[in-house]
Amino acid sequence: AFSSMAIAFVGYFVWAHHMFTSGMSGTARVVFSVLTFLVAIPSAIKVFNWLATMYKGSIDLKPPMLYALSFIFLFLIGGLTGLVNGALATDIHIHDTYFVVGHFHYVMFGGTGFAFFAAMHYWFPKVYGKMYNIFHANVAWVIMFIGFNVLYFPMLVVGIMGMPRRYYDYLPEFHLPNIISTVGSWILVAGIIYMVVNLVQGYRKGAKAPINPWNGLTLEWTVASPPPLENFETDPVVTEGPYEYKN
Repeated sequence: AFSSMAIAFVGYFVWAHHMFTSGMSGTARVVFSVLTFLVAIPSAIKVFNWLATMYKGSIDLKPPMLYALSFIFLFLIGGLTGLVNGALATDIHIHDTYFVVGHFHYVMFGGTGFAFFAAMHYWFPKVYGKMYNIFHANVAWVIMFIGFNVLYFPMLVVGIMGMPRRYYDYLPEFHLPNIISTVGSWILVAGIIYMVVNLVQGYRKGAKAPINPWNGLTLEWTVASPPPLENFETDPVVTEGPYEYKN
C-alpha cells in the first residue's frame, strides 16, 4: 500500500520528462530526471512484493496464475524501459520514437491488461458458477503472450534505431520490424478472440464449477458459486491462515 501511495505521490512531479527536448533549462531537466528515477524505487518494491508472495507458496500453473506471471514479466520490461526514458542522455535520442510506444504498452497493456485477464479467469467460476475450458484458456494465454511480445518488442528496437512515432510511413530499413509487429498484432488479436470465445462458451455451456476450484482457503471459496444473497447461513469457521493452501 505504501509503495502504491509513493508511486501516486511522486507521479505528480514527473510530467516534465515528456518535455526534455522542448528547450527547458538544464537544471529543470536534471530535477525531473531524478524524480522520474525515484518512481522506479516503489515500483521495484511492488515487483519484489509480488515475487515474495509466491515464495514457498503452492504454485498452480492454471490460467489465472499464468496471466499473473505474465503481468509481472511484462510490467518489469515496461519499468526497465522507463528508466531508459527517464535518463537525459538516452531520452534525447529516443524522444517521440517507437521506443516510447513500446514502453507505454508494456506498462499499460502488459501490466494492466494481463492482470485484468488473470482476475477474469480467477473470479469467473465464482461469479457465474460455471467453469471454462482450462486447456483452451491455456492455449489462449500462449497465443496472447507470444503475440504481445512479437507486436511490441520490435517497437523498442526500431525506437532505439530512431524510427519516429506518429508518422504514416517509415524508412526502408524499418520495413522488416514493422512487418513483424503487424504479424504480432494479428496473433495477439487472435489470442484475445480465442480467450473471449472460451469464456463465453464457459458461461453458456460450461460444467458446473466446484465450490473451491483453486483450493483457496479464503472465505469466499467456502460458499456456493454464485454466492447466495446471505453469503453465509451460519457463522463461518476459520481453521487456517488466509494465505495458506491445501495440498
